[in-house]
Order: sequence, then structure tokens, then C-alpha cells
Amino acid sequence: APEAKATMDSSFATLNNVGTIHLASGHTSEAIGSFLKSLRDAKMSLAERAKKEDNMARNSSSAEDKEGNRCRETVAVHSPRIPIEAFVPFSMPLSTSTEGLYLSPLYLSESADYDRYDTSVEASVAIMYNLALAHHLNALFGTAAANRETALDQAISLYELAYNVHMQEEDADLSVEFTMAVVNNLGHIHRLKGDEAKADKCFHHLLSTMLFLRSYGSADSKCVAEPFVHSITHLILQDTVAPAA
Repeated sequence: APEAKATMDSSFATLNNVGTIHLASGHTSEAIGSFLKSLRDAKMSLAERAKKEDNMARNSSSAEDKEGNRCRETVAVHSPRIPIEAFVPFSMPLSTSTEGLYLSPLYLSESADYDRYDTSVEASVAIMYNLALAHHLNALFGTAAANRETALDQAISLYELAYNVHMQEEDADLSVEFTMAVVNNLGHIHRLKGDEAKADKCFHHLLSTMLFLRSYGSADSKCVAEPFVHSITHLILQDTVAPAA
């Protein structure tokens, strides 16, 4: 019985990882289908977890509450590794329309403890990002021109939702690379839609993050910034040329 439960709890991770394979191979429609199913299952898992915690809170006495708070503090200190294992290498043929776009989807560990609320939140945010990227690429390669704007708007909504959940949930502990990927890809879409003001707002945020990493980050975090240099080069050039003008 416990093994069956573990399989059920990690089913959304499996669906997500199938989606990453589709997406990295250029099969955007199939990827969208897998990510939608994965996100649905992840939401169900989170809802079940929240319901269990509510029931535990209602049934506990004040003494048990105190002990429960102590236990939760211990869990927070000894939190396990986040469920995201890696960005998946991208194998779709590239074109000028993908310049500056961060292409790699996120792969989830299928052995992580998804019964934990924080782990499930992190996984859900990763799936939202993957679904956003799938719609983003579908707009570029996989849909008719008439549906392009709709696909881009769906991608914007999902990128923003992933970013907002990530920023609002104190339990979420995703990497700076994830945050930079979301902001970078939002800027890419706004530029595609002809909104340079919104695009530059995203890229200025990206540049600020990169400058912070350059000054205070580790050697590894500085390497994380390298894929985003193309997106902010025009801002650096503006700052270099402006004094001369």
C-alpha cells in the first residue's frame, strides 16, 4: 500500500518529465497536454495536503499546537533538497525568433517527498513555468498565426503566476536561475508583442539581478547569469553610449 501511494504522489512529476521530453524535442502540443495533466494532479495533491493540515489544526489542543509548532520549526531547519533536478537541454532547431529566449524546461525528481507542502509548492511552480514555456514556443512554432497572440497571452499569464507564487510562498525555495528565466522570457514575449517598455522593464530587472550576482554571488551563481547576457546587451550598450551623447 505505501508503495502505491508514493507512486500516486509522484505521478505529476512523471507527467511533467514526459512533457519536458516532448518540449525539448519540439512537440509543443504534446508537451502542453502533459503539463496540463501534471498541473492538475499537483493541485489535487496540494489541496489534499492543505485539507489534512486543516483537520490536524482543528483537532489539536493548545499543548499539541505548541508541540506541533516546535516540530514544524525543526522541519524547516532540516528541509530536504528541492524537487527540481535540472533544466533539460533543448534540442529543437533554433531560429532568430528564439534569440534571447531561455529555452530549457525543468525536470522534477520522481523520488522527492511530495507529501511535504513546500516540496509540492515548488513542483507546482516548476510545472507552471514549463507550461508557460510550452505555450511560448507553441506561439513561435506550433500554432497558426491567428492563434499566436492567444498563445503568447497564455504564456504571460502562466509565467506571472509562477513568479508570483514563487515570491509569495515563503516555503518555496527555487533557484535564482528560475527567477531569471521567468523574467527573461516575459521580456522576450513583450518584445515579440511590440511592447518595448514592458520588455525593457523585465530586462532592467534581469540586469539588476546579474549585477548583484556579479558583486555578491558565488562562482557558480555567476555562471548561471551567462545564458541571459544576450537579453541585456542593449541596456549595457545604452549606458555606455549615453555619456558620450
